[in-house]
Amino acid sequence: MKKTLVAMAVIATTSAYAQSNVQIDGIFDAGFQQINYKGADNTVKGFNGNGSSTSQLNIRGTEDLGGGLKANFRFESDFNAVSTYANTGLASSTNSSSATESINSVASTFGNGEIRVGLENAAGRFDIGSVNYNSLSTYLLGQPFGTAIGSGFRTVYINDTQATSQVRGENAIKLNTAKFNGFDATYYKSYKQTKAAALTTATSTSTTGLTPQANGFTTSMGAYDQQGTTEFGLNYANGPIAASYSSLKVDNIGIQAINSSDAAAGTTTQTVNTGAAKYSMGNWTFGAMNQTNKTNTSSVNTSVTTFSTTYTMGNTVLMAQTGEGKSSAGTYSGSKTKLIGIGADYNMSKRTALYFRMESIDDNARLMNAAVNPNVIAGSSNVNGLTDQKFSRSAIGLRHNF
Repeated sequence: MKKTLVAMAVIATTSAYAQSNVQIDGIFDAGFQQINYKGADNTVKGFNGNGSSTSQLNIRGTEDLGGGLKANFRFESDFNAVSTYANTGLASSTNSSSATESINSVASTFGNGEIRVGLENAAGRFDIGSVNYNSLSTYLLGQPFGTAIGSGFRTVYINDTQATSQVRGENAIKLNTAKFNGFDATYYKSYKQTKAAALTTATSTSTTGLTPQANGFTTSMGAYDQQGTTEFGLNYANGPIAASYSSLKVDNIGIQAINSSDAAAGTTTQTVNTGAAKYSMGNWTFGAMNQTNKTNTSSVNTSVTTFSTTYTMGNTVLMAQTGEGKSSAGTYSGSKTKLIGIGADYNMSKRTALYFRMESIDDNARLMNAAVNPNVIAGSSNVNGLTDQKFSRSAIGLRHNF
């Protein structure tokens, strides 16, 4: 009798939680890479991560609340698949007494991806947190390389106007309608913050003589300045055709850069419009993408268009992309940047693949983002003055999904 009661209690408990679901998934991506940072003497090679995808750990959950209402969350933590130091957050600073040149310690990568919680029903959904832009979905639709080598991401294409071109905003909400005849729409909002007290001057530490960052960021809302972000998106998917359009506006007026305590406050608003379409036909997929990037002061005015294709042949997927960008403002107005990306995946199973990627950019319009052309690489600190504006990188690696 006791065994029966215990069994019934277990069944009852299991049933009570039967509508809840938590899963763990992720990606490991690592391989050999070679990168040339514009110039014959600026080639580096070695083992690196994220040649074809972002290494990450995801914890996702959903609960059926009844009446068609569900609660859900996602916790994403991106990591470096080949470096322990990159994942533990080693201290880093400039050996200088100038606050302008000082930076914070490198942060741990724990919880550095999309973090959101929300509700959804038949009418749509909302998510609050550090939520991915719809622009990221548009970008992923328009070409087969994701945000990795060959894609043009953080090279000629951007996702917002931050120096590292982030794919999401902080302290945000995203509203998404349900699909109707293949269409759905999104609205994204992250409020601008300008009430922070003036940043104090950093002072050198007594033990190292290095200058730490002064008050660049705090978790207290309102105690640090934050750019304002508003985005509208429209998506369509029906049969072999898929399309997406996103208009992202970033307000930087009065905002100082987080990583520089003495940086001048921003003076611009910037609008990034991205459109993409994809058509599938048998083993072939054809894609196109266009992006314009403009400021209210006309200091930035660029346009990039690329065309891509993939062909699936058994376990092998071949992919290619080509396109051109143009600047219509500033010193390099009228100049063009050309992009070529090629790649191949050999799928050893549903979760494991060997890959090859190559990206070549002739950046005469100087569209390249600082995130992939760092000043810390010798010879690249004054890239605008170099006669060689060709940037290239390639990778051979292994990707495992779990």
